[in-house]
Amino acid sequence: MPHDRKNSSRRAWAALCAAVLAVSGALVGVAAPASAVPATIPLTITNDSGRGPIYLYVLGERDGVAGWADAGGTFHPWPGGVGPVPVPAPDASIAGPGPGQSVTIRLPKLSGRVYYSYGQKMTFQIVLDGRLVQPAVQNDSDPNRNILFNWTEYTLNDGGLWINSTQVDHWSAPYQVGVQRADGQVLSTGMLKPNGYEAFYTALESAGWGGLVQRAPDGSRLRALNPSHGIDVGKISSASIDSYVTEVWNSYRTRDMVVTPFSHEPGTQFRGRVDGDWFRFRNGSGQEVAAFKKPDASSVYGCHKDLQAPNDHVVGPIARTLCAALVRTTALTNPNQPDASSAGFYQDARTNVYAKLAHQQMANGKAYAFAFDDVGAHESLVHDGNPQAAYIKLDPFTGTATPIGNGGSTEEPGTPGGLPTGTGALRIGSTLCLDVPWADPTDTNQVQLATCSGNAAQQWTRGTDGTVRALGKCLDVARSGTADGTAVWIYTCNGTGAQKWTYDSATKALRNPQSGKCLDAQGGAPLRDGQKVQLWTCNQTDAQRWTL
Repeated sequence: MPHDRKNSSRRAWAALCAAVLAVSGALVGVAAPASAVPATIPLTITNDSGRGPIYLYVLGERDGVAGWADAGGTFHPWPGGVGPVPVPAPDASIAGPGPGQSVTIRLPKLSGRVYYSYGQKMTFQIVLDGRLVQPAVQNDSDPNRNILFNWTEYTLNDGGLWINSTQVDHWSAPYQVGVQRADGQVLSTGMLKPNGYEAFYTALESAGWGGLVQRAPDGSRLRALNPSHGIDVGKISSASIDSYVTEVWNSYRTRDMVVTPFSHEPGTQFRGRVDGDWFRFRNGSGQEVAAFKKPDASSVYGCHKDLQAPNDHVVGPIARTLCAALVRTTALTNPNQPDASSAGFYQDARTNVYAKLAHQQMANGKAYAFAFDDVGAHESLVHDGNPQAAYIKLDPFTGTATPIGNGGSTEEPGTPGGLPTGTGALRIGSTLCLDVPWADPTDTNQVQLATCSGNAAQQWTRGTDGTVRALGKCLDVARSGTADGTAVWIYTCNGTGAQKWTYDSATKALRNPQSGKCLDAQGGAPLRDGQKVQLWTCNQTDAQRWTL
């Protein structure tokens, strides 16, 4: 293992942030921030895990120099004069919050990570004049192998703050991240479904992927390795994904895969076909611009090696899209990549079970389960160009977590996937509208479908705060439920996640980010007058297709 371990998570993160800055407006927004991003912003860490003590580390790079930051946000380069043999790094730990408590530190402009360990401090080493040796717990000899820890990746620069919840290297202690906008709204992501942490492990082991799970000496689970690491240390078999890749390669010997890597450039397309062991892609002029050798399992799970993605405008975007299609096992079923929705992800029996389960256990369905999970915007990332504050919440290992801020919204108001503002009917089918029965604004009056009439009981105002309102009340998930079949009613507006909604213009789904589920006509088709409305797993059926 090289001393300067550059894992797939760091490559993906650097590529994402560079791409965002290179493509003006793609994520940052067309307008420049109202004011310059300060040198540091407050980061509040809340400990709802029930465990302690917690140790924090803010580590990263600034202008190509690696180092660490103290609680006040001051950056300290790692000491120089170190040769090729790793030596202990200075203790960069910051005392974290006790159970049920919060601490606020200053987060500086860096590209790096915030680590948090439970119960004991981590071990870091430096080599070669200040290079940091990151933990690599897939190696049993790593000094952090038996420590429970996790991290978030972040970049803070003049373009704003990007912060994610990542599972690219492993699944471990649950947490959320968030950013506060200038208007006070908090965008957040990473919250699990109730009991989602243990449910992930149970399902992983039941699927025969239990070799990825690492346990402490006392037998408790510490983490599950991402298959990108597990495959390299013999913890899972390569047979399934090898079989899938072979079938994909054979399929595209006689047909083209069409890759449209940039949503903001629909005219930029590349067509690929397999020749021998090579998947060769051509631009619109017929010129070959990229070629990929048939990848081994490690290349697929890690989106590297045979599928290496340079940070350019051609080869890298094609590689990212191809790898995402292989990991999600949609390459056979959809020759037009990337996929327009997640409905077909992970359906093949040979799929990446780890990634499938990571997404399944997220309340909003978004995860960073492999290096290029951001293809199609399915990653657990929040960003703002003028951040006022950042948040990390260490969640409980069992039971139900509470969301950061406004209920776990990962969308920005007024953008695709957010909630378009306005007032009017919410139509479903050809003649039906979302309706407050009898125009009665009493709390807990369950909403229904009714023949569109244009009356006040069918006039819904979609606010910049993510709420949907009628008759002075908010569309609300009963008792903040997350289970299929939970009633949706009107209730006094209270700012909780049960009253936040986002809209997917492609699938026409109204989704509650806190639960990750969609507004649904109870019982499905045929749709009818008087049909009650509920929360249900998003499925893109007619019972969930709403027109604003």
